Amino acid sequence: MAMERVGVGAIRSQAVKRRETATLATLLLRISAALIRTPHHRLGGAIDGAIAEVGDALGADRALVARREPDGIVQHHLWEHGRRNGSAGPVSSDLLPSILGRLEGGRTLVWESRDEFPLTAWRLESLTEQLESGIVVPLQVGGTRGGMLAVIARAPRPWSADAVEAAERLAEMVAAALDRIANQSAVTREQEGRRSAEAESRVLREHLAHAGRVSMLGELAASLAHELNQPLTAIYTNVQAAERFLDRKRPALGEALGALHDLGQDCRRAGEVLGRLRQMFRRHETERVPLAVGPLIEHVLRLLYEDAVGRGVDVVLDVPRDLPLVNGDRVQLEQVVMNLLVNAFDAVMGMDRPREVTLRAAATDGFLGLSILDTGPGIPPNDLDRIFEPFFTRKPNGMGMGLSICRTIIEAHGGRIGARNGRERGSVFELSLPAVKSQ
Repeated sequence: MAMERVGVGAIRSQAVKRRETATLATLLLRISAALIRTPHHRLGGAIDGAIAEVGDALGADRALVARREPDGIVQHHLWEHGRRNGSAGPVSSDLLPSILGRLEGGRTLVWESRDEFPLTAWRLESLTEQLESGIVVPLQVGGTRGGMLAVIARAPRPWSADAVEAAERLAEMVAAALDRIANQSAVTREQEGRRSAEAESRVLREHLAHAGRVSMLGELAASLAHELNQPLTAIYTNVQAAERFLDRKRPALGEALGALHDLGQDCRRAGEVLGRLRQMFRRHETERVPLAVGPLIEHVLRLLYEDAVGRGVDVVLDVPRDLPLVNGDRVQLEQVVMNLLVNAFDAVMGMDRPREVTLRAAATDGFLGLSILDTGPGIPPNDLDRIFEPFFTRKPNGMGMGLSICRTIIEAHGGRIGARNGRERGSVFELSLPAVKSQ
């Protein structure tokens, strides 16, 4: 009877070996193809399925993937025979230090019973609930070892060379899949960083535009410098970004090309600024669209808010909501309003009386009129007829081009602009634009 039992055992062992040898190769090929085809965002589930299939095919009771993380050793994927597979939580960092230390040498560990693996080196009872034998293969993800794939059984048992090879091949597949996940995460972070940098660059350009318009609008040279400052700043930012992308060990060619494309767009915008400035000195039709003057004025006042507060100027706004639309170029009309307001701010500086600037709008006889009144010293009578002439200025450091540009813009829109002194004090600048006829 004893010889018969040994014979049956040998036959069974040979049958198991033949079954493993015949099926494992096909199984691993199918798993490899599935992992390659799986999108990166579904690879976690595919890894769960892969370790479950191989663990079951090897007759194991548990299979897991664990990696060293900053917070300790974490099981990312876990399968147990007869239970639903899935991710597990963190494992106490004192459970696996010895085994991971040995795995860092790149060797696969195989043991057929608990006696072959000392409990002092690996608190097996805490992690595997009295599982006795197993195969542990080191994982190398991103060029760094620090993880493992383990296939474990509850009872002592031998592991065939085919079983060990299958676990090692599965570990290679899992490592490649984890590499894909990590690389995609890095790409996503890079894209998010780039979007954040682009948003910061847009904010920076808006602040630069604000500072330029507040401090130097009304002077041709300053207008040129600050209008061009935005695309030039963006050009510089994109050149730096392209250099960073190309200076890496693995140049990020896609991101660098994106930065160069943005650089070309910035150059085009710089050309548009110059083209707009040239149009100011030509008496031809500008590109006009129907505009609501109220929101345009509110936008200008938001840009000038900090300047007004810093100078201690009170701005009084008298703009009805039911004003008609005007046909115009928004950028040019905003520049006119900014220029007149900044001039009014300059006029009230140094006055003992309250510093006040009033902006009024009204519709009369098919035109929309806009008036800017200040409480400054007013304009000398001899200068009233010359104030819109090119290069005429009453400012010590002025060039005398701001009001001339304003007149060019307003007249190109079919409107009129003029200046006078107030009845009691200060000066009044008035402009009118043709209103869009109601349908």
